[in-house]
Amino acid sequence: MTMVTFVIKGIPKVKQRPVFSTRGGNVRIYTPKTTATFENLVKLKAEEQFKHPLDGSIRLAIRFYLPRPKRLIWKRKPMPEIYSNKRPDIDNLAKAVIDGLNGVAFKDDGQIADLHITKKFHSGEDEPKTIVMVNNVKEDINQHREFKGIMSDTKSF
Repeated sequence: MTMVTFVIKGIPKVKQRPVFSTRGGNVRIYTPKTTATFENLVKLKAEEQFKHPLDGSIRLAIRFYLPRPKRLIWKRKPMPEIYSNKRPDIDNLAKAVIDGLNGVAFKDDGQIADLHITKKFHSGEDEPKTIVMVNNVKEDINQHREFKGIMSDTKSF
C-alpha cells in the first residue's frame, strides 16, 4: 500500500473532554458538538480514501495549520509558515484526528507505531487546514525515505 494523504479544510479542532449532565437523576455523558463534528469530518475524508482499515503497524503524520493571529499578519512582507507554541495543545488536536480515523484508516489506534505531529500558523496565502498522511510501517526502505522527505519539506503540501 502506498501512502494515503488527504486534506481537511477549515480550522483544526481539539478533542474536548466529555460532558456529564444529570437529568431526572440519570447521568448522561456525551461528546461536545464541535468535537463530534470535526471527528465526523475526518471520518468522511478518510472514507473517501480507504475501502477497508489497514492491518499491521501504522505510520501516521498530521500537520495542523492554524489561523494566523492578528499580530502575525503583515501587509508589506511575506508571511511564511511559523511554528505555533500557543494553544490549542498539539496532543488534543491529534486525538480528534486519530479518533476520526479509528475504524476507517486502521482498526484500532493501538496500531499506530510511528506518529509525527506538527502545529504551525499557516502562511499568508494559505488557509487553516489539517493534512493527514497514513501508511503501513512494513513498507520498504524507499517508502520510508519518501515519508521522511515529505515530513521535512514544508513546500510539498
